[in-house]
Amino acid sequence: MSKLKTPLIVFLTDFGNDAYTGLMKGIILNINPRAIIISLTNHIQNHNIRQGAFILLKSYQYFPPNSIFLIVVDPGVGSSRKAIGVQLGDYYFIGPDNGIISPILSENSDYRAVELRKPTNSFISNTFHGRDIFAPAAAELSLNYSFEELGNLCTLQETLEFHWDPETWTGEVIFIDHFGNIITNIPPPSNLSFDKEYLISSPRIEKKMKFRRTYNEGSCIEPFVIVSSFGTVEISLRKGKASESLDIKPNDMIRIS
Repeated sequence: MSKLKTPLIVFLTDFGNDAYTGLMKGIILNINPRAIIISLTNHIQNHNIRQGAFILLKSYQYFPPNSIFLIVVDPGVGSSRKAIGVQLGDYYFIGPDNGIISPILSENSDYRAVELRKPTNSFISNTFHGRDIFAPAAAELSLNYSFEELGNLCTLQETLEFHWDPETWTGEVIFIDHFGNIITNIPPPSNLSFDKEYLISSPRIEKKMKFRRTYNEGSCIEPFVIVSSFGTVEISLRKGKASESLDIKPNDMIRIS
């Protein structure tokens, strides 16, 4: 993919349909009226840093080089946590130092991080750094400011690891999507068979299910297992909500045997 002359600013937040994303767009467009702003999603589960980190990890490389990810899943806003910018190859990430950016760096040591300087000509709220610190930094970067101008070089304070044990084939439910599909961080078995049943265990259920290649092959009555578009195990129910049928929730541990 070729680099964009005008970088995309890509939102990833837990703001839902509230006005907060609109306010950040207003700040960005005041600084760079030609900015191109899109959303990866504004519907991360409230305060769910792990979900935001997973979506970011599995999504950022689908965007053109030079894209700037503006990440605001920030339950620690106003605390001592740092506001940071990270450059990883041709991608940039602006957000809180709360672990949400760290999974994309775990296998990529060639990155730089800065602690964002606070704008001196405006009010800084203790409850909305997305508007007052992160959005101005993303806008300046989109104007071809050098990365070093955003702040002083720093090291990340917080890291996040996903719980996954290949020996017991145990992982975690990362999120439930709009369709009620249960997305885990578990890679599919290397010897995956579509003919036999697998026992799926979670805190509230234990149920045998078959893997299916497509949703269309699945049942409308019985939940089944499928390889998600993220390349991990997903539990689904055709034209229904597997999460409601099975009473499985985000952060639950799941085991396949």
